[in-house]
Amino acid sequence: MTTDTLQAAVPLRYTAPDPGAEGVPVLLVHGFGSDFELNWVRTGWTRALADLPVAGCDLRGHGGSGKPHDAASYTPGALVGDLVALLDALGTEQCDVVGYSLGARLAWELALAHPARVRRAVLAGFGPRDAFAGADLDDLESDDSAFGQVYRAASRLPGADPAALAACARGQAAHPFRSAPAPESVPMLLMAGERDDLATGMEDLARETGAAALRAPGRDHRTAVAAQGLKKAAAEFLTAQAAVPRG
Repeated sequence: MTTDTLQAAVPLRYTAPDPGAEGVPVLLVHGFGSDFELNWVRTGWTRALADLPVAGCDLRGHGGSGKPHDAASYTPGALVGDLVALLDALGTEQCDVVGYSLGARLAWELALAHPARVRRAVLAGFGPRDAFAGADLDDLESDDSAFGQVYRAASRLPGADPAALAACARGQAAHPFRSAPAPESVPMLLMAGERDDLATGMEDLARETGAAALRAPGRDHRTAVAAQGLKKAAAEFLTAQAAVPRG
């Protein structure tokens, strides 16, 4: 894999597959407060998918990408636009997409808005519940909600921009997730930790969409991303030769 910066609507630090890599490209989309390295490399995902051409970027507001401070820059549509710009820059007509947490929501939105660009989707650490429920998005430093705790942990990571992360939260919260309409033409696998409260309702969403669902025993939202069982299931789902059934 190689790393570079794409001059899109905001500068995007991205990772591209090695030249000559064969197979359907896999677009990895990280979660809130993380980046490509933290979410996918250090947890072993890129190693688990080593036989596939893997790509991804640091979402705007994160890692080495641009960090605007206005909420309007962080709507789901804006972030999905960055993903499409990356696919275009890589010359990728169709990909498989794997997202974690916020990245899973964006994977859903990408498949919904651009179904021809997505062959299969893995949504991990994600469910239909409102991740911002009860959060004071204007004072996240003092907020006691579950999301407030996530924000403070993320904002203290090296290189984090707290103002950009707060703007990202407000931009996402202004556009709550809706399970209908669903990306009907894209086979999906939903995965989460057994104790992941942010993925509450995942099984209901799977039933509604005809997706497969899997829980990692003993794992919560923070620890499930490194679960070997989830990585193995995702790799098998993405490399299955036959068409993956829906419903």
